[in-house]
Amino acid sequence: MQTNNHKIEDYDAVLDAKFGKSGTPLRVEAEKKAWDFYVSKIVKNARKQANVAPVELG
Repeated sequence: MQTNNHKIEDYDAVLDAKFGKSGTPLRVEAEKKAWDFYVSKIVKNARKQANVAPVELG
């Protein structure tokens, strides 16, 4: 992992080391999970700001 005082200089190198090069099955799955998590946080925050209960989104 390429770091400098805990500051990542090349995050692609970190992802390559952990999940493989871009386009490999493990990397694709990791990226999908990351996007799913990110989108769920956006929806959750928007729902809370709008004061909407989870069951109302159903």
